[in-house]
Amino acid sequence: MWAFVLSEIRHERELVIGAARNDAMNLATAFEAHVQSTIRLMDIVLLDMREDVLENADFERHVREELQAYGSFVAQLAVIDKDGQLAFSNLASPVKPVDLSDREHFRVHRDNPQEDRLFISKPVLGRVSKQWTIQFTRPIHQDGEFAGVLVLSVPTSFFADYYQQIDVGANGTIALLGTDRSLRAIASGTPIAGRFGRFKVPADRPYVDPDAPARGYYEGVSSLDGEYRLGAYRRLTAAGVVVLVMLSPKDFLAAHEERKEVLLASAGVISLLLFAVAVLVFVLSSRYFQSTARLRQAHDQLAQFANTDMLTGVSSRRAFLDGLDAELARARRHGECLSLLMLDIDHFKRVNDVHGHPVGDVVLKQFTIICAALLRGHDLFGRIGGEEFAIALPNTDVEGARCVAEKIRQAIAQAHVATTAGEISITVSIGLACTEGEQHDADYLIVQADRALYQAKHGGRDQVHAAAPRPLESPPS
Repeated sequence: MWAFVLSEIRHERELVIGAARNDAMNLATAFEAHVQSTIRLMDIVLLDMREDVLENADFERHVREELQAYGSFVAQLAVIDKDGQLAFSNLASPVKPVDLSDREHFRVHRDNPQEDRLFISKPVLGRVSKQWTIQFTRPIHQDGEFAGVLVLSVPTSFFADYYQQIDVGANGTIALLGTDRSLRAIASGTPIAGRFGRFKVPADRPYVDPDAPARGYYEGVSSLDGEYRLGAYRRLTAAGVVVLVMLSPKDFLAAHEERKEVLLASAGVISLLLFAVAVLVFVLSSRYFQSTARLRQAHDQLAQFANTDMLTGVSSRRAFLDGLDAELARARRHGECLSLLMLDIDHFKRVNDVHGHPVGDVVLKQFTIICAALLRGHDLFGRIGGEEFAIALPNTDVEGARCVAEKIRQAIAQAHVATTAGEISITVSIGLACTEGEQHDADYLIVQADRALYQAKHGGRDQVHAAAPRPLESPPS
């Protein structure tokens, strides 16, 4: 989800920046047309007035009448003689000489007397008008000789006021520059300190580089206000000026930033909800698995209780008989033999009657411990009931089973069981039966082993007796 949101934000930003670049270029194109029309108009006025300077005797009255048609965008019309002295100004007749020979717009014509071309100066602070103006000038020739300069002063505010009407954002800027890198006019949504006079934009900017394309884009920190800008420019090489439109990311990215915050906030909320759901699922799953584990544990405990004799820890009657059936089936598949021992503690009832059942329980526990120590890991050992036990010996013939039974009988006879009533000695009688040929029936084997146990009991106890192969007969009562 986050990858999609971040990708969408990045894509939308690229679209917004692309649209801003197009807007900047469209504005620059429109301002270029305005500057060109203004330059043409100023040149027409200059050419018209230059004819009047040479031909009209009442030039001052004629100038005042003509300038009324142009309104306030012309601050002054002046004539400078060939020596650089102010010869005429529509603002006021000079009371004392005004030397303008140091002005660039005079020197460029004086030093090139044979050229008749329009010159547009950088802003200068008028010595008569007392305001910052751009000078549109043409030379005056009389009898083929340089006779002076005709000057039309246009306030820088004329361009700035026009630019100010265009919405380039609260932080955007429109500027008119000269190809000499000097600022001609500027309008901005935020106040910018005066940059007229000696200020020049850096030479590495593409819009003032004569080798760069005449139109293009600029993105970087503006030298006018030190803020990051995305801009478009159009250079009027013949007029020596550049129209520059600079938009601020604070403006054209504002809506994008708001949408970005909404998307990030939404993604954050969704992530928190997903995290909360995940935590909830984890908690519920943990509880479920814990409950399942407890149920499994309880089931295992119940199974253990059902399959284990709680007093002695050996298999219960049911578990032993199930195990015996499984071992007999395996022996049948593999053609192996299996022996069964039936064990009965001699005179155990006397132990209970004389010493009590708690002492009898101790004797039973110790009996199973001694027997288990003499068995293999895969042998089966179970309590059939009371003091009677059974042992299944897989893959063991009669002689092997007899050997095991004798070891058990001797170990029991030699043991002295420590109880609260003192040491008690016991003996055990053991009946033994083994599978014969294809006969692997559990009931038959149990009856045979039980018959042998009966014979061991009646033969004097504390002995092992093996059942002889013979037809199944019911044991005597």
